[in-house]
Amino acid sequence: MEDAHQQHKPATGYPAAQPSYPHGPTATAYPYPAPPPGPYYPEQPPYNPRRATFLRRLIVATIAVLIIIGAISFIIWLVLRPRLPKFSVSSASVTPFNLSSTQLTANWEIVFSVSNPNKKMTIEYGTFSASVIYGNAVLAGNALPPFSQGKRNQTSFTARLAALSSYVDDYDARALSADRARGSIEFRVRLFSWVRYRTGAWRTRSHLMRVLCRHVPVGFSSPRGAGSLSGAPRECEVDM
Repeated sequence: MEDAHQQHKPATGYPAAQPSYPHGPTATAYPYPAPPPGPYYPEQPPYNPRRATFLRRLIVATIAVLIIIGAISFIIWLVLRPRLPKFSVSSASVTPFNLSSTQLTANWEIVFSVSNPNKKMTIEYGTFSASVIYGNAVLAGNALPPFSQGKRNQTSFTARLAALSSYVDDYDARALSADRARGSIEFRVRLFSWVRYRTGAWRTRSHLMRVLCRHVPVGFSSPRGAGSLSGAPRECEVDM
């Protein structure tokens, strides 16, 4: 009896057997959820000191070249000192008006005198946009061909402008009829052109030139006759 009891008694010095836990799909080795994966950083190419030095030198050289070109252009501009051309209306004529209500039909022929006061620079004019204005109404317009003008040169060109059923509002139409009945109408003539100066192989960039001839009086011998410029040639304002 004693021997049988001793066989079932655990050995002294060893802990009692621990209860077993189930294994399988429901078992969890770690009771907390796994943290989300961190951001992915692509591998950076190795730093190339030669490439960085080359880029810095290229940027510095580009800036230096631009500064030198700007300084040379500014010095040439100061030395040559381009002057604006001079424009004037030397003659003007207009066919008999046909002003029916607010519709105008007439033709203008305007001769401009142009002077280049520069001793060292040629002026290159682009296509001209010409118009005749009365009050707030643009009565006629046309495009004129480009040309080049030499140093200290004076030349002239003719602008032919047509107003075929051009609209004129009531106020300007009444004023236009009243001026014609008095025997004289004062018009404004306007020119636009892109212009640049040239000396040898050096040229300036193009500038927009605006020419405005404010007071161009045209006299009429009769209320229904043709008109022509009254008095001396009219100087024009030139802006660039």
